[in-house]
Amino acid sequence: MPEVSDKEVVLSLISHTNVGKTALARTLLRRDVGEVADSAHVTLVPEAYPLIESGERRALLWDTPGFGSNLAKLAKRLRASDNPVGWILHQVWDRATDRSLWCSQEAIRNVQSEADVVLYLVDASQSPAETGYIDLEIDVVEWIGKPVLVFLNQTGAPDPERDARNEQAWRAHLSGHRIVKEVSTLDAFTRCWTQEHEIFVKAAGVLSGGKRETARLLSEAWVSRQLDVFEDSVGMISELAFFALADTEELGAAGFLDKLRQLVRKGDRDRDFERAQRAMYARLSESTKETVNRLIARHGLTGETANQIAAASRDAFAVKRNLEEPLMAAVGGVGAGLLGGLAADLAAGGMTFGGGALLGMLAGGATSFALARGYNLTQTGTNRVRWTEPHFLDQVKSTVLLYLAVAHFGRGRGDWLDPVHNPAHWQRLVEERVAKDSGTWKSLWKAGAKIDDPAGLKKKLAKEFRGVLLGVLGDLYPESRGIFGK
Repeated sequence: MPEVSDKEVVLSLISHTNVGKTALARTLLRRDVGEVADSAHVTLVPEAYPLIESGERRALLWDTPGFGSNLAKLAKRLRASDNPVGWILHQVWDRATDRSLWCSQEAIRNVQSEADVVLYLVDASQSPAETGYIDLEIDVVEWIGKPVLVFLNQTGAPDPERDARNEQAWRAHLSGHRIVKEVSTLDAFTRCWTQEHEIFVKAAGVLSGGKRETARLLSEAWVSRQLDVFEDSVGMISELAFFALADTEELGAAGFLDKLRQLVRKGDRDRDFERAQRAMYARLSESTKETVNRLIARHGLTGETANQIAAASRDAFAVKRNLEEPLMAAVGGVGAGLLGGLAADLAAGGMTFGGGALLGMLAGGATSFALARGYNLTQTGTNRVRWTEPHFLDQVKSTVLLYLAVAHFGRGRGDWLDPVHNPAHWQRLVEERVAKDSGTWKSLWKAGAKIDDPAGLKKKLAKEFRGVLLGVLGDLYPESRGIFGK
């Protein structure tokens, strides 16, 4: 049986002041702790927080005061800390006269007495050459002999290629410090949840005995907890897609003369579609907003989305019209109707308005009558509009991008902010993944025309969304593929 002490792994966050230790603690803990401000020495005393528990095992995360600028004096104080004069200088004199020095000593004392592993944060917005203090700080940490894992923070918008270059540069710079065991990226603001468990994986790599096993098991527990969030998220976005597939709007009922008038006078028809468009966009906007807010809360974030879906043209709608064969036969040879647009859109199972509504002329009533018969057979007995296939595919892609934005938003950044734009490589990867299975997505759109099995359709949507997300996350973070069982 492991010793009681082996069932606990203690991680201490330490860095130069104002690099983002408390922000990262908030992101990892999924709750607000300590104080975050753009000023030095916001954290004045070390504080410990339970990070995760699994059975009798747990991890503690210490948030410590940041290093100040007088590192030479700090080293001198630490060397004298075991004698009474040194103790008095630290607890009385420095505390009263040199807050920065006192905070730095508190951080080191915490690491020395409590930590199993040091998580040292680096401001990656600066190059190694611009941060000369880091070598001095690691020299001080090396003095107490605890293994150090370096994490690059403040990296900016997610960019795996840039992060890899930064990691390589920092590994080269820190290669002379034997106590530094790993260098990787974990940004308090823009990390993805798939990266977080690496803290425990890397800690297990530098620990031994029972503590190594505890770190390994806690890594598994962390992944399991986050996969529950992932599966819930897949369910949420699948529900949103199902809503879009199932949503329709009834067009105004029209008698024989009204139908004839609408075929000739486009303005009358436009007003009907404008009304339908407003109603459907309002519902989609509200449903999307509710879904994003649920995703925000499920990921342990605060705040709400303010994003509204902008109204688009009629190209976003497909229509099912209950066109009567006698009417179409009577006016078909005149060429004043929508038959040209109708012919172009029959293959897609509906008629789009806007760019697809071509006012064509067909020669002869017989041709028009046959076309109307085919349209009725395809779309019989309805008088409603629904989202077009292209719009549905765009919505699938935008929903995946929304999920990625939430999955990368760290709580240390504060309340949720709607993204102004997504990283270009996200857009490219999502486009590629959806295009790869475009046939399946198109068949799902067709299934939305007549939903006989809602539960089955939702299950198929969830399967496809899960596949796209696994592919995109695996492309972004190849090392995370294993957590999905691949």
